[in-house]
Amino acid sequence: MICIFYRFLPSKNNRAMWKLEEEINSMILKVVKQRTEASYEKDLLQMVLEGAKSCNDYYGPSTNSSHDKFIVDNCKNIYFAGHETTAITATWSLMLLAAHPEWQARARAEVLEICGDSPPDANMLRNMKTLTMVIQETLRLYPPAAFVIRAALEDITFKDIMISKGMNIQIPVSILQRQCDLWGPDAHKFNPERFAHGIVGACKTPQAYMPFGVGPHVCAGQHFAMTELKVILTLILSKFCFSLSPGYEHSPAFRLVIVPEHGVTLRVRTA
Repeated sequence: MICIFYRFLPSKNNRAMWKLEEEINSMILKVVKQRTEASYEKDLLQMVLEGAKSCNDYYGPSTNSSHDKFIVDNCKNIYFAGHETTAITATWSLMLLAAHPEWQARARAEVLEICGDSPPDANMLRNMKTLTMVIQETLRLYPPAAFVIRAALEDITFKDIMISKGMNIQIPVSILQRQCDLWGPDAHKFNPERFAHGIVGACKTPQAYMPFGVGPHVCAGQHFAMTELKVILTLILSKFCFSLSPGYEHSPAFRLVIVPEHGVTLRVRTA
């Protein structure tokens, strides 16, 4: 019971988190205020503002407080679930390509063959099989979220464990996606070739691959995220070669997302 209510106690860490949350909320509402006072275009922020007009569907009777909460919550979701996760996955992808130059060379050769000197378009990205395999393997080894959480809708028994209705179940994604009995004896190694025949052919149980979640709550932006990652890596690979700096220290840290604790330092040169 103490653990449940600890986050409400005015401890040093909690006070720091509350202060940061207040600052983030204030920054978001400041941007919103600037938008409402100026001309605008039909973009994602504008869609959030228009959606806030009917936020009583989610937050009860429409008030200034519920209106602001709808906007802040959605902007946070877009940034943390949409921006941060993609940025971190791109970082891990570059680290793995730097550590495995043979795969970097294969991915670069594919990019140059398909794109040439042209910027990538939808058809080009669709044909990049090697790059897709690299991203999928990166997401397997370093999924953005450490856990997928689901609530039991009824009392169930899983093997000999009784799970009561309403109980939250945490699925450790990074552990599940490295299980040798599911992925083979090289489960801990970077081997994009395992995805040569798609996700179904990569694992004994395809549902064990869940960097974007699984089931009806799967990430709505997964296809957009894959497109972003392909564009980012295509543009970098077409212009640069890179290797890991001797000072790189490998230390994945389980935070809001799985991040390189000391960053990723690369040596970059033009291709």
